[in-house]
Amino acid sequence: MSATPVIPVSAREKRLSVISRIIRWVTLGSLLAFVLAATALPTLGYVGPSIHALCPYGGLESMLSLVAVGTFLKRIVIGTFVLFGSTMLLSLAMRRSFCGQICALGALQEFFAKIGQKLFKKRLVMPQKFDRVLRYLKYVVLAVTVAMAWITGELWITPYDPFNALGHLADFNALTTSYLIGFIVLIISLLGSMVYDRFFCKYLCPAGALYAAVGKASPYMVRVNEDACIRCGKCNRSCPMNVEVMDAKNGRVTSAECINCNECVHACPVQGAIHTGYSKKAKIHPLVATILAFALFFVPMGVAALTGDMQLLPNKYEGLPWFSTPGVTEGKGSEGEESHEEEALPAAEVEEEYDTINGYAPSDLRGSYTLEQTAGLLKLSLDELYSRLGLAADFPSSASLRDAAAQMGMELSDFKHQLFN
Repeated sequence: MSATPVIPVSAREKRLSVISRIIRWVTLGSLLAFVLAATALPTLGYVGPSIHALCPYGGLESMLSLVAVGTFLKRIVIGTFVLFGSTMLLSLAMRRSFCGQICALGALQEFFAKIGQKLFKKRLVMPQKFDRVLRYLKYVVLAVTVAMAWITGELWITPYDPFNALGHLADFNALTTSYLIGFIVLIISLLGSMVYDRFFCKYLCPAGALYAAVGKASPYMVRVNEDACIRCGKCNRSCPMNVEVMDAKNGRVTSAECINCNECVHACPVQGAIHTGYSKKAKIHPLVATILAFALFFVPMGVAALTGDMQLLPNKYEGLPWFSTPGVTEGKGSEGEESHEEEALPAAEVEEEYDTINGYAPSDLRGSYTLEQTAGLLKLSLDELYSRLGLAADFPSSASLRDAAAQMGMELSDFKHQLFN
């Protein structure tokens, strides 16, 4: 029992709490709708950004590529770096608030979690002995992604990323070929979220792992007034990440799993028992915290947009308004079609246009594809494929494009483009 008088949350605070939750949910829903709509535009023949331009994690991979091999990742536009910078700033200031307040994939998981709660009539929790181990998987994914981006100079995670699959739902061909694994992970994540909230965020998201690690340096956190707490457990039950808020050591929720969604604050029935902020005295109301998180994320992008540095469209769309229809040359693929495989190119190199083969462009072919797989995708005979690539007839069809390029003494990018010339 509390050592101080228990004061129920006032009617005014309840109203503000409702407003805060509405703002959060409307923003999450709007950003999810924007991602789905914007990335569907190229598939439908209209001008729009690629999913890579809307994913801040690509900025990290491209920076690693720049450091490792001195090149930017192809089709990663400057807007991605601004997005990445905004999320890192937000992580330093307010921990994983991007995950809890802004992330479109996180929003989709929470929507599915609501469906699951309606079906199962309660919020289920992963058995602790499995949960503790599985939470570390996202750090493993982060380490592998960083290592592969450094080694290959490519967006290695792209075909396995559910966010990229989400951005290609309107492109069934890409979804069932280049993004098949990512699509399967997306389905598993959404179905998993119906049973265990934020399934991908908890166990697999490398971006969440990065923001969690960076956020450890932030003094911002959820704090519990142990004197006022009546230990009703409502905060614990409301947390989509299953953080044990009520039992936080020294009244400070330092868990890297906290996504600062403020659901625990909204659920608390006692005035002043839980708050967010930078100290016991420097309290920040959930409504203010939500607005502050949005400002830290969107203001840098607004400044970049005003200075002309917030590019989200590929260079070939420069000067064209969104939702317009670019000119399409007969024999070309959709002007809005974005690559499913990003190759490293010198920053100053200008991308050339190539005729597609069966809807595929050079950047759609992964270096790990075998020659036989490539021929199947492009619907070419092996003889024609070998002829285009200049390979001997007895060259093994089980060899990868990367190995074949090495045998020919060519860079992988040049080797693939030769196929389309």
